[in-house]
Amino acid sequence: MPRCAVHFYFHNPDQQAGFMEFDILRNTFIQTLRTSLPLALATRMQMTAFTYGGLTASIVDDPPLPPISKHTDDTRTVRRMIDADFAPSTQPPVIFGIPIQCNPLVGDPLVTLDVVYMADGVGIGLTFSHAVTDMGGVARFCVEWSRVARSHYTKSATEHKPCVLNNDRSWFWPCICAEPSPPTPPFVTHLEALATATDTCAYADSSNHSNELFESADTDSNAEPRAARSPIYRMSISAHGVAHIGSVRDAVCPGVSIPNLISAALWQCISVSSPHPTTYFAASLTARTHPTYADYWGNTSTMKYMHHETHQVSRMPCAELARVIQQNVVSFTPAEFAYIINQYTSESYLQKLQRFVENDKAPRVMVSNMSRLPFYETDFGFGRPAKVCCPLDVPHGMAAFFPRSRSGGIDIYLRVSDLVVQNVVNHELLKDHITVIVYE
Repeated sequence: MPRCAVHFYFHNPDQQAGFMEFDILRNTFIQTLRTSLPLALATRMQMTAFTYGGLTASIVDDPPLPPISKHTDDTRTVRRMIDADFAPSTQPPVIFGIPIQCNPLVGDPLVTLDVVYMADGVGIGLTFSHAVTDMGGVARFCVEWSRVARSHYTKSATEHKPCVLNNDRSWFWPCICAEPSPPTPPFVTHLEALATATDTCAYADSSNHSNELFESADTDSNAEPRAARSPIYRMSISAHGVAHIGSVRDAVCPGVSIPNLISAALWQCISVSSPHPTTYFAASLTARTHPTYADYWGNTSTMKYMHHETHQVSRMPCAELARVIQQNVVSFTPAEFAYIINQYTSESYLQKLQRFVENDKAPRVMVSNMSRLPFYETDFGFGRPAKVCCPLDVPHGMAAFFPRSRSGGIDIYLRVSDLVVQNVVNHELLKDHITVIVYE
């Protein structure tokens, strides 16, 4: 089971005394956990089904505390990271190397916190098991935690008390799964896409071209050909670039979100060189539009799949493809969400889902859009972070959209071959606004 992981870097160029003292960070972190995400302090975890949400737990009055570690790294500086655009080689290994897979059933902690003190700043590495919450919940938790800590650092006359966020799985999943969930045409398509995708697995295994898009071959002449995993790339679009893409959107497909227009371009870049007859698109969608959950930010997301003939995707105007994606998003309802979740008790459905996600040959893009989450509102009393990074061990074709900076922009973390990256940097919509680094 994956963890939601996020890295914060706070700059202290003036060597301000008392900058983010560890004791206050640790104590307010625990205080906020107990009130805002109590499931993270649960014990005796049991899984009722193979699903992120089918979790039952005991929450005790005095639970064992999660791993909270303090580190010092004099070899790294935030200034150097800023100059290198936060390339992985400049980040503290103790944070960048945090494992992001966990199994709470064998005792892995549901939450971890690592704080690194550098010569000119502080790095924070935070992880939550997906059994507890998702990135929406993590973002809200971080903002709330910083408010609690800020009242201590600034010695405010009124101490900020943590709020209940209703972001843990134990509250939400039973509520959403109680929704009536009759099969609807979009979800017949969703299931057909998964069924077709599992057929693609067999096709890819026997295809001479199966490694072209998502793998590269071992070139050692003395070794048997062996598939090598493609790297994760970080594709960055500045705030100015996003604004320009927004102006294009306004002209060609008003009403479509900017991330969905970018997603359409990525889908085209996957399909344009694909040898497979079918390509797939999956969006991480939420049911928060339902009035019952209007104020709820986390744990409502799941993937909804579509598939189209490859030649149609590669030839379709980007704006038209974006409208297809947008319709897939806006038509999502809590009942449809519940329909997917309730399928998690179906062994057949889970096998199809797992084969699709783990298949590193299927021509697909799966988009999880976190670019609007309020990570940059995290302020412990010393200003907002210089950078928030998303360390993801993403599967092939997974695209995670993350906020790029305080002023806007989008970072896209994507695991694909360099062939797809070349298509991206040459795409008409993106080519003048995107920079790419290998992010591993």
